Amino acid sequence: MYNPTYRPGGASVPPRSPNLMNDKIRKYVITGTGLFSMFMSFLLFFIPFCTDERRNESLYPIGVMSFESGAIVNLAVFLVVLICCVGSLLYFLSCLKSYSGNIARYVAKIQNVIAINALITGVYYAAGVVYCTVRNYKTARYSCGGSIVPFLLVAAAAILYAFMARGIDRHEEGIREKKLKGARIEFYIYGAVTAILSIVCVMSNVLQVTFVEPASLDAIKVNGFKLLTSYNSQSGGFQLLAFFLLAALMINIALLLASTVSLISRSKLFYRLTLAEMFFAGISSLLIGLFGKYYEIVQKLNEEVILSLIGKVIDVDSMSFTYKVKSQAFLWFLLVAGVILLTLIRKPYSRGTVGEADIAVNAFSGGGDGLPVTDSIPDAPLPAKLESDPCPAFTELDSKMNVYRQQLDAVRMSAFDSPTLPGLVQFVVTYARDSRLHLSYTAADIAAFIAGLGATKLTILQGMSGTGKTSLPKIFTEAVLGNCDIVEVESSWRDKNELLGYYNEFSRIYTPKKFTQALYKARLNPERLTFIVLDEMNLSRIEYYFSDFLSLMENEEHKREIKLLNIGLFRRAEGRAFPYFGLTDGHTIKIPQNVWFIGTANRDESTFEISDKVYDRAHTMNFNKRAPKVSVFRDPIPPRYLSVDELNRLFEDAKARVRFDIETCSVIRDVEELLAPYNISFGNRIANQIETFVRIYAACFTPTDAIINEAVETILLSKVVSKLEFKSIDNKAQLAAEFERLGLLRCSEFIQRLNED
Repeated sequence: MYNPTYRPGGASVPPRSPNLMNDKIRKYVITGTGLFSMFMSFLLFFIPFCTDERRNESLYPIGVMSFESGAIVNLAVFLVVLICCVGSLLYFLSCLKSYSGNIARYVAKIQNVIAINALITGVYYAAGVVYCTVRNYKTARYSCGGSIVPFLLVAAAAILYAFMARGIDRHEEGIREKKLKGARIEFYIYGAVTAILSIVCVMSNVLQVTFVEPASLDAIKVNGFKLLTSYNSQSGGFQLLAFFLLAALMINIALLLASTVSLISRSKLFYRLTLAEMFFAGISSLLIGLFGKYYEIVQKLNEEVILSLIGKVIDVDSMSFTYKVKSQAFLWFLLVAGVILLTLIRKPYSRGTVGEADIAVNAFSGGGDGLPVTDSIPDAPLPAKLESDPCPAFTELDSKMNVYRQQLDAVRMSAFDSPTLPGLVQFVVTYARDSRLHLSYTAADIAAFIAGLGATKLTILQGMSGTGKTSLPKIFTEAVLGNCDIVEVESSWRDKNELLGYYNEFSRIYTPKKFTQALYKARLNPERLTFIVLDEMNLSRIEYYFSDFLSLMENEEHKREIKLLNIGLFRRAEGRAFPYFGLTDGHTIKIPQNVWFIGTANRDESTFEISDKVYDRAHTMNFNKRAPKVSVFRDPIPPRYLSVDELNRLFEDAKARVRFDIETCSVIRDVEELLAPYNISFGNRIANQIETFVRIYAACFTPTDAIINEAVETILLSKVVSKLEFKSIDNKAQLAAEFERLGLLRCSEFIQRLNED
């Protein structure tokens, strides 16, 4: 986590900020809100859980075993409240103890304290209502003695917290941030209106019995207010209705408060909470409206219930009357539905994050939600004015952290539901076919590409120009809302600096190349799948400029890092040093696990041959013929977000589920024997890649023997048999026949096409 007192060399100095006193005041007030919310939880010991109206006795948690008709319940309530309050107190004390000058992290912890105590007070009241409702189902003698006041006071503390936390650890983005703010406010208004309309629906006349004859009698109204204030005197059915109305009322109010707090504090949960608010408002108002409509339409079937209501006003046995039943609740549901429809038309949840156009064309520049603490990505804003900045390009990327978070919140709304590898393969095939480019890839192509991602971090797409090599990683990341950066390789590249960048000793400015900026941006966006495509990577010798990264692939994932320069880079402002978010020690960048390197390679006289050192570390796909033209396609389908963690989980599940051992595969042993005279074999690295590839490829379909054999042939052809291209073969026909005997028809065709020259 970022330490604002950091100074190179390990020294720490007292922070000097014009907002220091303001931050101290905020800290004290925020601490007070947390303490107040905890006090409300402890106050529950003295607030009755329920009351026995006949005995005029109340169940207090503090009075353990004193409530004769519910001694066990009293003890249980006491223990639960005690455990919750002690847990809340211990967590609050740990927050105070862990404060080390980072007010942003401290504020986030106090937010958890308030949320915990809001949950405790809200559940206490709701549990009392549920308990009394169940007991009153047989005998109407219990009333909820608890009070909702503690929960409302905690909610008020949460709103105060939101105002005080506003502006801490935030970085405004000028005009763009104003647009985001306007969209958030519009979305909040829609959510608040639906919640308020749903609350009004609860309090409206769910049933209204109007007398036609005699017309002088007043109408009998059954509304939420009447049921909630006198539910213990109602019949069993109306007590259940009262319980449902209370639950709907409390949840609507809680979601409205949560949405309000998240808007004020600019929480990343705002969009999710507001969507939940609108969803629940629609469902609850629909159910209440349908209940009223049911009684309004089928009055004869419910005549007994209606007469029980009328019997409380007149003597139904001695008086002649006619009546008509109406309900207002369904009208309120129609209003709620209208607001939700307007929201879907306006789509402020989309405009308030990254915009529909950005999603459609995959124009996101990133979208992380912060790296784990161990990666030391700070979350504090940069100073408004820097005195020195040795790498403006990195500073520009750091300044977009808030935008990245907003973008991630947006794409998460369209995430896959329970993704599977077969589903992912079919989705990408369909998305590419129906996209604006109408790209034609078979399920086998996409499965081979995905399996290659699971087997190694480097994929080489080689073959004829114009066969869709560069389009494949672009359309794949577009389909799963990832990020794809194209780096054009130049024939003049001779060392890694052509790829990484240069440090000017005279100006003391480091200028990162496009490749380095893509790595840095991926490090700030750890959840987003990122492809860095080296376009025409063999225009220069790959070993010249990419050798360091080839070596890094031999290391464990957490040890993959590259040193950009020999000195540490730090920004300076107000006499303090500020590190670059994506660098370690100011000079080293870690290779994030969300990054895959994709190389495209043409094979003609203008390019260099790719060496075995590169091929052994890469998964290779050959594009030797033009894909068929797409003649049948439908409207484009929307992209679906797939996080890196989810993709890695699919890989791990596939490796655990599909059984394949290279040591027991007879086909691979036979191929090794056939190629031994040509001095072609493979070591443990390629063996591991083959096993991983086959398991993931098979998991992309139904893993039958035929699919596993297809996967084996695919990986053997790309990593082993293809090496025959550089060998002299005495009897090509005989060797091709041997491969055909093994059932490796594509390998046999490859050998027959080899140019003996």
